[in-house]
Amino acid sequence: MKEKEKRIIEAAMSLFAKKGVTSTSIQDIANECGISKGAFYLYFKSKEALLLDTFKYHFELIHSKMEAVRQRDLEPRALLIAQLSCQLSEINKHKDFIIMQMRENAIPNNPSMAAFIQKMNADSNLFVKNALLAIYGESIEEYIWDLSTILQGMIHSYLKFIIFEKAELDFDELAAFLLNRVDDVASGLKVSKEKPILSSEREKNLFSFCTAIHRDELLAKIEQSKQQLSGDLLVTLEVLEAEIKEDSPRTAVIQGMLANLNQDPALAELQKSIAAYYQIKLL
Repeated sequence: MKEKEKRIIEAAMSLFAKKGVTSTSIQDIANECGISKGAFYLYFKSKEALLLDTFKYHFELIHSKMEAVRQRDLEPRALLIAQLSCQLSEINKHKDFIIMQMRENAIPNNPSMAAFIQKMNADSNLFVKNALLAIYGESIEEYIWDLSTILQGMIHSYLKFIIFEKAELDFDELAAFLLNRVDDVASGLKVSKEKPILSSEREKNLFSFCTAIHRDELLAKIEQSKQQLSGDLLVTLEVLEAEIKEDSPRTAVIQGMLANLNQDPALAELQKSIAAYYQIKLL
């Protein structure tokens, strides 16, 4: 992300939190950043497009902080506690922005925003599920989606106190407390031998959904890049686009087209994203 783009997003988040989305104009945002209104449109097509990017920026900010925690090489239980504490802390830092979203119902009714929010939820579900499996192992696998849902429900309940009541809680203590309660639930489920409410079919559906979302994101990035290109590189992107849309894309064709993108360093991020999605080694 370019530095000026980041500055616009951060200014918008601050203004949205203070004034609300509806009351914040593009001119307000431009003034806050010290740029012209015309310069704003070099980075964002509209206020709605900027709003979507503020959501993405906020999500990626939390994700990067949690990823940094993962690099500390902690054992699974200590890692989840540290990551939950980090997540709660980062949400608390931006609670005014979150309150604004809920107060104004700021999420517009468009497919891009809906898809991103669904992707966030899917990523969160998979993260919690995998973290709990790392802690409890196969003994709880039958109940893993119920356990994951229960933990996330507890987190959301405490977040209401943090966000709306501005409760000052020790996040390390809260994260450990929540995981202790998951211990209690996990023990109870194993003893009860009840039938799980959420089955493993949920994982299959969730994986299929995530795959579809990622493909749509790749296609959106290609479409955006096409607007800036002409000649052979434009043809390359059009071939990639057509191949990705196929039910059975030919990875050899995609790999060959990706090699063509070496001509333009600005396409490096798109190149890596497509290669990672199809698990292709770049030439």
